[in-house]
Amino acid sequence: MGASMTNWIIKSETDDPDQALANVEDQRSKGYTAWIEDEHGKAVDEELLKANKAVPTKPSARERGMAVLIWGAFAVVAIGLLYAGSFLAGD
Repeated sequence: MGASMTNWIIKSETDDPDQALANVEDQRSKGYTAWIEDEHGKAVDEELLKANKAVPTKPSARERGMAVLIWGAFAVVAIGLLYAGSFLAGD
């Protein structure tokens, strides 16, 4: 009976696309399977990184929800200020 092979996951984080590409190439040259993910865990197109183009990402459901809450709060505050201003002016 042979022992099963354990898979190890190694992660690193950088905001420098050149460093990310260098890290991936280094790992591949050593025989490892390596890829680049965005902050949401989705694979990134390395050709776009090499061409120094922006890599499109989609906001998560949580980020979209927070944006809706922030804009909603802004609208409530703006309406409240307008109402308070007209009330104080005696309109």
